[in-house]
Amino acid sequence: MKITALKIFLGLAAALLLFVAFDLIRLTGPGGEHKISRYADLAAARADGAFEGGWLPKLLPPGSTHIVETHDLDSNSGAGSFAFPSYQMDAYKTEVRQFGSAILWETGTTTRIIYYGDHSGVELTISPDPQKPDVMNGVWGMKPTR
Repeated sequence: MKITALKIFLGLAAALLLFVAFDLIRLTGPGGEHKISRYADLAAARADGAFEGGWLPKLLPPGSTHIVETHDLDSNSGAGSFAFPSYQMDAYKTEVRQFGSAILWETGTTTRIIYYGDHSGVELTISPDPQKPDVMNGVWGMKPTR
């Protein structure tokens, strides 16, 4: 039973990595103005003005670290990744549920969040780090809404 759950988890993790890889390739391909930014934590991202620019989701967990974001100025779309301590997951889900337009659902150990705001649709996917049980890994994608 545990091996089946591990296979499912690894399959989901592989799918997430492919999603992020394809999105990053699309965003960094020819024909567009692209930018990639890296931040040690939320404080560094705030200091750089990343939230005011609209390139980071408002609903990143408070303890987020290892933040990488990429965006395309021409299409106004972006994607990124982050990590945070797993002990913060329950408090984070409570915060998300209090956010007006957010939809949160869980499948096994994977949590997905979708919300709309500031003319963008944002989707976050969070799952446990398979090699560090005290860390959650997350990815997001954001696209303009019409």
